Amino acid sequence: MSTTHNTESRVIKAPASKVWEVLRAQDFRFWSLVKCVEFSSTPSDVGGIRTTMFVDGTVQKHRLVELSEVARSLTYEIVESEPAAPSLSAQHTLRVFHVSTDDTAFVQWSSDYSSDSSLETVMDAKFKKLDALAELAKATEN
Repeated sequence: MSTTHNTESRVIKAPASKVWEVLRAQDFRFWSLVKCVEFSSTPSDVGGIRTTMFVDGTVQKHRLVELSEVARSLTYEIVESEPAAPSLSAQHTLRVFHVSTDDTAFVQWSSDYSSDSSLETVMDAKFKKLDALAELAKATEN
């Protein structure tokens, strides 16, 4: 099955360790679209399910499929959505890189969507990622 890929990124004027600490928690408190998050196990348990409730009433279950402290990255997939997600499947990866020249962070959010995803779905996700990254910057920059 072919996939559609989208990546958004942003330089954040905060140390990579601080930005990673916020993302690693996986509660997305920094993002105004998220109402709350509940975990079926600890956030670092690979295979664990996180239930994300959005302010628009959407509820999604995400499975953590990879977490790397060394690479400062986490990957999750959508396993359930109410209402139904517009794609059959989607996998998302967040990475935080250290920018050595000024001790800032470069954050990358990549997604792979199943081939049934429409351009509208990918573009909606693009703009939501850009907004989320802007809110992450606001939450972590001093």
